[in-house]
Amino acid sequence: MRPSREISDLTVLLRKYNSQYYTENASDITDAEYDALMNRLLYLEREYPELRSDDSPTARVGSAPLASFAAVTHDPPMLSLSNLFSREDFLAFHSRITSQLGADQVEYSVEPKLDGVSLSLVYENSVLVRAGTRGDGIRGEDVTENARTIRSIPLKLNSDHPVNVEIRGEVFFMTKDFLQMNGRRTEAGEAPFANPRNATSGSLRQLDSAVTAGRPLSFIAYAPGYVPAGIDSQEGLFNRLQQWGFSVNSRNSICRTPEQVIQTYHKLVDAREDLPMEIDGMVIKLNSFSRREMIGFISRAPRWAAAWKFHAEEMTTTLTEIEVQVGRTGRLTPVARLDPVKVGGVVVTSATLHNQDEISRKDARAGDIVLVRRAGDVIPEVVKSLSPEDGVRGELFKMPDKCPVCSGPVVQPEGEVNLYCINPSCEARIRRSLEHWASRKALDIEGLGKKLCEQLVDAGMVISIADLYNLKYHELTALERMGELKATKLFAELKKSRKTSLSRFLTGLGIPGVGEVASRDIAGEFRDLEALGAATEEELTAVKGIGPITAVSVRNFFTNPVTAAVVGELKAAGFNPTEKTAREGTSLAGETIVFTGALEMPRLKAKQLAMAAGAKVTSSITGKTTLLVAGENAGSKLKKAENSGVKVVSEEEFLVKVKEE
Repeated sequence: MRPSREISDLTVLLRKYNSQYYTENASDITDAEYDALMNRLLYLEREYPELRSDDSPTARVGSAPLASFAAVTHDPPMLSLSNLFSREDFLAFHSRITSQLGADQVEYSVEPKLDGVSLSLVYENSVLVRAGTRGDGIRGEDVTENARTIRSIPLKLNSDHPVNVEIRGEVFFMTKDFLQMNGRRTEAGEAPFANPRNATSGSLRQLDSAVTAGRPLSFIAYAPGYVPAGIDSQEGLFNRLQQWGFSVNSRNSICRTPEQVIQTYHKLVDAREDLPMEIDGMVIKLNSFSRREMIGFISRAPRWAAAWKFHAEEMTTTLTEIEVQVGRTGRLTPVARLDPVKVGGVVVTSATLHNQDEISRKDARAGDIVLVRRAGDVIPEVVKSLSPEDGVRGELFKMPDKCPVCSGPVVQPEGEVNLYCINPSCEARIRRSLEHWASRKALDIEGLGKKLCEQLVDAGMVISIADLYNLKYHELTALERMGELKATKLFAELKKSRKTSLSRFLTGLGIPGVGEVASRDIAGEFRDLEALGAATEEELTAVKGIGPITAVSVRNFFTNPVTAAVVGELKAAGFNPTEKTAREGTSLAGETIVFTGALEMPRLKAKQLAMAAGAKVTSSITGKTTLLVAGENAGSKLKKAENSGVKVVSEEEFLVKVKEE
């Protein structure tokens, strides 16, 4: 089959299955079969990039990171809604509507109010060409590449003739998707998102759309920019939206009396816990578009619509104690232990206090009566602390200056409110530390992946990083799926890792605030482990790019008895890392390089070669870029570099420059 024909057929199939899944809640194929089709299309488009269309289903996986978001202007503006908080508020709203219309009866479209982020989608000739956040209602941010990764947003409308239209709706997380995502983040040692609303906003505003693609966002449509021809009501709009391939809320309803609206409100309140997504109220709109025109607008909101908001359920209970938990990244999180209380249908026994700043702001202490609610109706949180009944309060809480698990030092990285244990051999974070130590950016130990790290820790064979270098052959081969060949290769990799550079060694230690770039800068200044271990805070701060907080973090690591012991154990295991200076005589010294296209070597290796030769590597073309290394199928970066006069070289030419003395 010709590539063009196969790409066309795959595109049609994937659009069909997307529509089934998101608008019909059904699918003719399994997830694995869908993934196989998507992977085949990705392969073909990589081989024949000229055949890829803007509305290809592969846009769901993301594109190259952006330097920043462009601005979009909304015409008409994306207005906000007036709020109602009671039956009396609604009846006053209804009375004003009927009075202005001179009508005894009106129809309302009543829709659950999703607690997400508003989004505008512009289609030209039925193809999605622009997506913009609400912003201030007049100007928002262009998040088109991110919107294309959301599978419930049609990339092309189902229509027999080309359609030019703007559709507005809400981006949000289904509750099960949000909880599963948070579970995966916790398992990976990452901080869970506090609530679906904030997570949605952050996910939609990622400069790297591949990050957005990895988060299970959903979209529901509910309004046009300007009303499309042939539609005269909200009910008719929803029918047309579904025909085009959009999801609409199944709980939308048409109410013909104020009593029906009030009944719908109470039904939604009762059903709220069982709905598949978070809602914070319901939106009431005149169903008739001609009547909306008669009612008109005020400056920032339509007169013909309002949001009847729910009250968040809050309950009081006793805060019995504050514990500090240590996550797999070393982050210390204070947790309030509570007398059991039912909040929003769920029994709550603990709630996050986030960090020291939040505890101080809420003045929460053991023994206090506290007000508790479920943030975003998912994660319990303490809202505020109340005076205990007897008036006697416990001591002010202060976060510890030592890790409660290993007694190692804790630091607060620059620009963060959280504290972290910096001991890579801390029992609470050892699995994550081993993975990081073996990663390509650090020691690059092939064969030491996540699964093996977990096996080694669970079997009690490794309780510190240095234990890797004391493993016995017969112990290793006794592990599941660890044959003699794998064990032999791993021992060879461990032996090779002892010859690592100081910058990789420092990266591998995982000191907060000291990433790959900072490690290289510090290592280039001090050159060997002995000199770095003896460095003062003043000397560390003098290194370009190293601030006082990072300097304190590094100094603490090499002087605290717990973490200094880790370094000592590694030295005893055969480590004596040093750093070569960047070769100033090479033609890459001082260059600012961007890589694009498919390279023969791994992108990370190319980046490391460039940095070792004295160059700086960035991800996007800017005014400071001096060199673009272009591999196969180079895209927009190549064109931008050529237009900007940036020098372009091939991978082979880059390797020649790296080897120059």
